[in-house]
Amino acid sequence: MSISYAVFTKPWKTQSLEEVAEIIGGMGFNAVEYPLRGGYQAERPKDIENLCKVLGKSGIQVASMAAGIDVAVEKGHGEPVGATEELYAACGAAGVPVIRICQGLDSKLGFWENIEKLKAKYAVAEKLGEKYGVCLGVQMHYDHGTSGSVTASYDSYILLKDFDPRYVAAVWDAGHSGLAGEPPERALDCLWDHLCMVNFKAAYWKRGNGPEATRANWGVHWTTGQNGMCPWDRAVAYLKQRGYEGTVCLPAEYSDEPAVEAYTRQDIAYIQALFAK
Repeated sequence: MSISYAVFTKPWKTQSLEEVAEIIGGMGFNAVEYPLRGGYQAERPKDIENLCKVLGKSGIQVASMAAGIDVAVEKGHGEPVGATEELYAACGAAGVPVIRICQGLDSKLGFWENIEKLKAKYAVAEKLGEKYGVCLGVQMHYDHGTSGSVTASYDSYILLKDFDPRYVAAVWDAGHSGLAGEPPERALDCLWDHLCMVNFKAAYWKRGNGPEATRANWGVHWTTGQNGMCPWDRAVAYLKQRGYEGTVCLPAEYSDEPAVEAYTRQDIAYIQALFAK
């Protein structure tokens, strides 16, 4: 089984790329997901080539790029316009296979209206993906009842099922799936034919007020792999059963931010041990 272990480098914002490679390589990662945004070592598509070159010298591949795509639907015409072709071109040239996004929804529209609007957007992404050999990875995201994001695996399936999974596909996230109350086996089975990457994140719902309150206030606590609502061992067992080969990404997000490096080391050791069983 060929597995690439990546980490989202968002916590390591102030270090040089060489230092980032040394830190994450020392933890046991051989790949990264990189946050292409302002204030980081690489901010724009034109920086991607150098990013991959520097990390590549240390044997670290860029497995995915966390970056937005800009595709709008022209009002009154239904024609998708305005795509970030520069991003696709740069990723394709540098060999970055996936651009990952968390898809928001328009709260002013109903579910099915959102789906149709997004399908028009992804139709453009599919064409760009085919042109440059890059896949758009759409990740589910917990919602907390606001109808603001694609939350469950079946939502993702409905949104993505008509697209070529080589160019528009799903990123399953254990943390968000657990918050949505999904059994990992069912969630992964639902997305299997359109799965391009898996994120191993961990979280649980935490009440923010006491029982004397007139209404409960719930928040999310991001934790280590063995303490979240999604059982990582069951998810890995299912992936192994189905012969998953690809990227396993640790988002390195914890509510206890000062402990991010210690927790990331703990989680990479845990997930590697699960796949090694």
